Order: sequence, then structure tokens, then C-alpha cells
Amino acid sequence: MRILASGATLIFLIAACGSSLSENNNLNTCDVSCDIDAAVDTDGAFVDSSLEASDEGGSSDADKPFEASVTCGGSGVKCKLGQKCSSDEDCEVACSYASKCIDVPSCKSHFGGDTCGAGEVGTPGAAHESCCRTLLVTGFSDAVHPGKSVYLDKYEITAGRMRAFITDITKRMGGKPNVRTWIAVHKPTIWNGDWGIFLPSDVSGDLITINRLLLGDPRHDGETNPGPGVIVPPAADQVVDFGLNFQFGAQVYADTHGNNCGLFSGAYGFPTFYYPADVLKRNNEVPRDPSLKDVLDSKSINCVTNAMLAAFCAWDGGQLATAEVVEFVTGGPDRPDSVSGCGTQYDNHGALLGNILSGTVQSGGRCPSVSDVNVTFDAGDVLPVPNSFLNFHNYHFPDLGPTTSDKVWQIAAPGRVLKDVVRINPADEPWMDLAGNLSESVYTTSTGRFGLKHRGIGYGSSRSDLNVTLMPGETILRVQRPEVKSGLTGGRCMRFR
Repeated sequence: MRILASGATLIFLIAACGSSLSENNNLNTCDVSCDIDAAVDTDGAFVDSSLEASDEGGSSDADKPFEASVTCGGSGVKCKLGQKCSSDEDCEVACSYASKCIDVPSCKSHFGGDTCGAGEVGTPGAAHESCCRTLLVTGFSDAVHPGKSVYLDKYEITAGRMRAFITDITKRMGGKPNVRTWIAVHKPTIWNGDWGIFLPSDVSGDLITINRLLLGDPRHDGETNPGPGVIVPPAADQVVDFGLNFQFGAQVYADTHGNNCGLFSGAYGFPTFYYPADVLKRNNEVPRDPSLKDVLDSKSINCVTNAMLAAFCAWDGGQLATAEVVEFVTGGPDRPDSVSGCGTQYDNHGALLGNILSGTVQSGGRCPSVSDVNVTFDAGDVLPVPNSFLNFHNYHFPDLGPTTSDKVWQIAAPGRVLKDVVRINPADEPWMDLAGNLSESVYTTSTGRFGLKHRGIGYGSSRSDLNVTLMPGETILRVQRPEVKSGLTGGRCMRFR
């Protein structure tokens, strides 16, 4: 893929096999000289080079060797998983950057597509696989899908997979990232029509007026010195933009403690979705080095609304993981979605704030101990705190130097923290990052609302009173809202077969 820039407009030129298509026994193959057959004007949206050919590794979705005697694709017969392809049309689901058929569309690209596992990309000894790998949840059944086997994704959703989602929707919807219309037409089994308004229909211009009290802490309305981390509600209701250029950045839709999605000087934000410089400057944020894009695409996605996570999982062939399946896998009790814990482990936040460890369980059960995973209790710490189990970082990549605007080094790419594993049985292949990295949004079948499970960066901050208790005049917790997002929160999908 090539990308042309003209002023504030970025042109996506999407490569497809054309006159340079090679044929061998009618088998479609595709090299880097494929013709350009489509151009999509995104009016300054994100730069997407994720579908370019790469020399770093290949698709890990292929579980069978390519059989040269089998004809597919060009002959009208769909190619099987792992066989060579030149376009999505050749495959049952999608054709990856490595020209092989894959069975989950979000893993078409390299970075964030097949870069999950141990070690950073390009480093000696790195052991990576598909970020779309999913594992059978033995012994669990989902009431909404009776008779189906239940699978939970091994890894958290990456920023690269979210980018692949946006790229595909843009292609399908006439050059606009119109997730709102797409989900309305392809309504999934679990979907509330009221969530759609919080999805983008274009790169900008999806304007909604938000009640001013939702954009701050209503308990401090009118105060002038409310204390650190407290946002006072604005004086009037605000018009906010749910367009693509605002979805994964600093724009607040419902104020939460520990939001951390803004790349402002001195703010130490840490959103993992890469926006080009012109988008960030337009939003008064500090631009990032373009070389950081591939690193960010490999990391778990954060600063993403619950509604967008649910839409992504539906497009990707599944649904957002439920609270029920996550607690089953970790062996946890039936806790409210707003209470942190992992398996039998539990945290009394009031006690931890007072440095009192009685009443907290930091280890035991299926989940690894807090000290072994990538978590911090507080979202606001600037650097790792020596000798502190509350704010000790087990992950730091890449080294961004003395920047005061970007703390994204603390969010890991899925699978990097090798001790963060959860198994139902000792011999099972483990789920990764289910006890750390990011707290995860879930859908709770019994309530029909979203929730927040387990620990991650700033797990205490994400459970502050503002986030998990009813605020004056509100009828839903802020972590349950479809439009809420935070730098502390990501998610993963589940599937049924």
C-alpha cells in the first residue's frame, strides 16, 4: 500500500492483484508489484500502512502447509486456511499481508496481527503467533448460544487489529469509517440500538451534546481547588465529536478518574492508537514520531469506548467477552463488574490507599500474583517506584526518553509478560494478560450492561468512586456506559462454534 498526502487529506491507495498477478496452475499469488485499483479519501484520518508487505515473520494462522496441487481463488473455489491468496475474495474470511488465508479478519496486518507473544518484534529469540488465537473454554456454556462451544481469545485486542477493523469498514462503506451504519445493518446477537450513536460515521462531524455534569465530577461542581486528578464540570453542556479522529484520543465523553488519553505536554497520557501529526495538532495534542506507529499497533488497544469494543468483536466474528466467561476462566467468585479481582484474588482499595494490606488478597487462585504482572495501583505515577509493589512496572518499552506527554511505554504488547498466564487446568495452553496489563471491559449478560474486570495499569484509579459508584443524578455507573473510555481499559473477544 502507498499513502499520498495532500494538505490535510490523506489518500489510501489499496493494493490488489491486477496486471502483475502471477499464475501457476491457476493459483493466485501476489507480489509487491500488484496494481493499485482503489483509492479511499479519508480526509485526514489515521495513516494505515499495516497491509504493506513485510519481511518480519509470516502469518501464524496457517495450520496446514500450502498444497501446490490445489487450485483456488482465481478458479472460483475459495482457498483454505493457510493457502496462498491475492485478495480477500480468494478466501472464506480474509487474505493476510503475507498472502495467506486467515480465519479472523482483524489479523490481516503484521503489527498487532501476528506479533503477540514473547519478545519485541525483531529481537533475538522473539516467539510470536497470531494475535487472534482463541482457546476453548472447557466446561463453560453460554446461555445466549446454547449448544455452542465457547472460545475466549488468548490475547487482548491490539491497536493494529482495531486499525484493520477501521480500514475494512472504510473500504466497505464508500470511503468513510462508517461503523455506525455498518453495525446497524449487521446487527449482532447482543447489541443495544442506543449504543450506535457513540460510533463514528466519518472521520469527524459526529456531534453530540453532552450534559456538563457528565464531563466532570459532579460532587465538585463549582469548586476552584478540588484536588489532584479531579475535573470540575464545565459551566455549560458541551458538543463533542464521536468521529474517528476523536474516538481513540483525548476527547472525553464521560469523565473518569484515570482517563489518561490525552497527549498533552505534562499530562503523561498513554493512548495506544496512533494518529498522524496533523490529527493530533488539530486536537492541540503533542505529535508522535511516525516510527512509533508499528510499536503502538502491536500494543493492546486502550482509550476505546465500550461500544467500539463491542462493534469490533461483532465484525471480527465474535462478541465482547462476557463477565461470566472471564470469571469462569479465572476461577473467580460472582463479584460485581466494578470490583477488582482476579480469580480468588481481591483488593480492598480503601486499605491500599492507606498502605494497609489487611483485607486484601494479592496472590492465590488461578491468576498470578500482583508482583508478577504488569499492573500498578495508581494511574498517575510518572516513573516506576522503587521497592513498591503498588506501582512497580514489569514492562517498559520503548524508551521514549524524558517526554512529559507520552507514557505509553507502560502498556505491553499482548503476551510480553511471560508470568501473566491463566489456565483452567495445568496442562492447558494459557490465556495471556488476563490478570494484568489492562483492566478489561466485559458485557454482563445478566444486566445487559458493560462492566470492568480484573487488574491492569492503574487498577485502583479505574475503581475510584467517580467510576464505580452512582454519581448524583445518574442511573448507571460510569464504567458501565457505552461511551466511556480510559487509558486503563482494553478488552478481548469470545467466539462460538
